[in-house]
Amino acid sequence: MRNRKLVASLLGVFLLAATGASALPHPKRAGDGSGCPNNAECGTITRPLDPDHGIGGKISIAYRLYRHRGPGAAVGTILAQEGGPGLPSIRSHGGYLYLFAPLRADHDILMVDARGTGESGVIDCPSVQRNSVRTPEDVGECGRSLGRAADYYGTRLAVEDTKAVLDKLKITTVDYYGDSYGTFFGQVFSALYPGMLRSVVLDGAYPVIGESPWYPHAGEVVRRGFNLACERTAYCAGLKGSSLSRIEKLLDYIRAHPISGRAPDGEGQLRDVVIDPSSLGLILYDGEQGPLNYRDLDAAIRAFFDKDDALPLLRLGAENIANEDPAPAKGYSYGLFAATSCIDYQQIYNMQSTLARRVKQRDAAVAREQEKHPGVYSPLTIAEFQTVPIDIDILNLCIDWPVRNPPYQPGLPIPDGATFTDAPALVINGELDMLTTAAEGAIVAQQYPHGQQVVIANSFHVDAIYDVDNCAQQIVRRFVETLSAGDTSCAANVKPVRQVPIFVRHAADAIPATPSGGNTATALDLSIASAAVQTAGDAMARWNINYSEHGSGLRGGRWRYTQPDQVARFTLSKALWTEDLPVSGRLVWNQHNGAVRAELGYTDPAGNTGQLTVTWNDRDNQAEATLTGTVAGRAIQATMPAP
Repeated sequence: MRNRKLVASLLGVFLLAATGASALPHPKRAGDGSGCPNNAECGTITRPLDPDHGIGGKISIAYRLYRHRGPGAAVGTILAQEGGPGLPSIRSHGGYLYLFAPLRADHDILMVDARGTGESGVIDCPSVQRNSVRTPEDVGECGRSLGRAADYYGTRLAVEDTKAVLDKLKITTVDYYGDSYGTFFGQVFSALYPGMLRSVVLDGAYPVIGESPWYPHAGEVVRRGFNLACERTAYCAGLKGSSLSRIEKLLDYIRAHPISGRAPDGEGQLRDVVIDPSSLGLILYDGEQGPLNYRDLDAAIRAFFDKDDALPLLRLGAENIANEDPAPAKGYSYGLFAATSCIDYQQIYNMQSTLARRVKQRDAAVAREQEKHPGVYSPLTIAEFQTVPIDIDILNLCIDWPVRNPPYQPGLPIPDGATFTDAPALVINGELDMLTTAAEGAIVAQQYPHGQQVVIANSFHVDAIYDVDNCAQQIVRRFVETLSAGDTSCAANVKPVRQVPIFVRHAADAIPATPSGGNTATALDLSIASAAVQTAGDAMARWNINYSEHGSGLRGGRWRYTQPDQVARFTLSKALWTEDLPVSGRLVWNQHNGAVRAELGYTDPAGNTGQLTVTWNDRDNQAEATLTGTVAGRAIQATMPAP
């Protein structure tokens, strides 16, 4: 389940990301990381692919060092490591520079592309890099194409490469920050070079030691998380039954009757989609898409069963499938993801066995798990979970990966007897993250002599980078500066996911805004105005999965945005959330302070022209939108839950 957060941090640049209620690392402008900026020192070192035996030739390891801005010597160096595995750290320089901007007066910041990523001998296997649907055989073909080198992309060797870069730069002590797989990397660094660490921050952490190859905590979050999101939204909380019960109802239906159709993905491109147990499993277990899936899924299921409206559900399927699309290897190396996963992660079969024996071992392990814990991936069965794309269902990822002469026993990147650093360690996890769960983070924190975990409420995968709630990033900065997390009370107060209350085909059926003093608009006017606001909110919610800076409404029309700074500016052009209300206008989202302001225009189904000004604050718990405007000469003065 330790997948690569590909959508979350594909090319890493400056701007902030929206995630419903947390920080999903997500670049909004795709810098390619090439070249060396004037304010940085760039270089490479040459390393043996196999330092112990000299097998496999040499590899070039690239690094980039941003010197502190103030006078005098730096007080320290922050070493930032990207996730994946497969994502290059240097391409995510913008996110790290933003996160640590307040410390840059006296701190240097170093990024090293791990072997096999970015500028460090990137692995580019056509069998997996260019396919959006990958099989274990595709993964095995990648490994075979690497020859003997396939054994030498584990985390321990990558950590040794980073140590060699530090030696070249004469850096003896670092403050370490790692996100997602970077937390795995950080634990290995903590065990191999404990004396080199002044502090450790692991953001989106899961354990190197003590992990189960079944990743059972993911299912626990799925079963609890969708219910929590519903219970924390007023409309959903008032419904009969639980969100999980509605998910189970959908699953029962699609087992016999898969739902097929066309729907727009996050870039507004129409895709053919089938909603079956595999694609629903991707929606449930894909931590990268967590905020959007939590926001839309419950209402989408109700729209299907209550209104025979499959489009909201099909769109979620399209958006999650698009998340699995191929990417350039230098932006994300799927081959490196496989190579590292297959040498370092626990498996349900012995990686040093033959393929035939692995298959038998897998089948026996699945049979035992089916007998002891048949609901480990509930509401999916174990068999259904194995049909989810293999970087989510990691059970079968490595079954065909070749292992010849590994430098250490597969699954054990930390040497026996090694202990983690005594340096203060801060472990951060999102409450609703099913990818690297809070329960797994707790295991990590307990393994550090001076470890502390902070769980960010209503939050998802990786919290400090691009933190639009201004909580986790403040905690991390304070910890690096003072070696104390200090006041972490904000972690319990991050806003809940603002779920869609209902999807409707016709604007008149939207939940009406609540009239306030001075309102002369009718109840029908207020339903239509509410639908217009939902149209704008629907576009804004898709910002964190959009890379092209333009997309489409649920039922047609277009929207686009620009973001040269920390303010996202949306333009809607006849965007359709319902079938009968094209909405145009602008929405400005200030990510410095959470303020959102929209100026919207529409012509309602009766031909009346409406103009709305809508404001709310994205950071507010239970945020309320204020609507002012006119329609056919009637004054709109109202409020509604923010979309």
